[in-house]
Amino acid sequence: MCPKILVIYDSNTGNTEKLAKAVANGAKLVCDVSVEVKRTEEVDLQKVGEADGYAIGSPSHFSIMSGKILTLLTKLYSLRNKMSGKPMAVFTTGTGAQVIALENIDRILGVFNPMFIKPGIVIETVPERANPWEIDEKQAMNLGRKLAEATIKDRRSAKICKQ
Repeated sequence: MCPKILVIYDSNTGNTEKLAKAVANGAKLVCDVSVEVKRTEEVDLQKVGEADGYAIGSPSHFSIMSGKILTLLTKLYSLRNKMSGKPMAVFTTGTGAQVIALENIDRILGVFNPMFIKPGIVIETVPERANPWEIDEKQAMNLGRKLAEATIKDRRSAKICKQ
């Protein structure tokens, strides 16, 4: 059975959703890895522990993650032993203080004892300050690819299937 990546996100304006899909597309480049993308409200808590790797994305609200992501992480705490040691990546979007939001998510995930895939991604969404989408998309796809490669038990056997 191939490793499964679960990309979980919350998005109000569509920016974090767009980034989540780019992370997923990067993970799909790796052969024999399945990828599911879920909004926080679509996550089945019983199935989360079955995944082999996770990417979690949130908009930044006043330098913290969204309430939906915080609530989900609180609910997932009971599954921390099933999630322990598995690769996890984090990404945030917003108009300021995204780095702090990302660090807060990292701190909470630390109790899950993950294998962090670093660096996480922080995306500015104010048009005057934002990178061109192609740059952000490339970063997101690279994060997804690294996450997928980390889920392959023998990383030397991880192969890129699509270009």
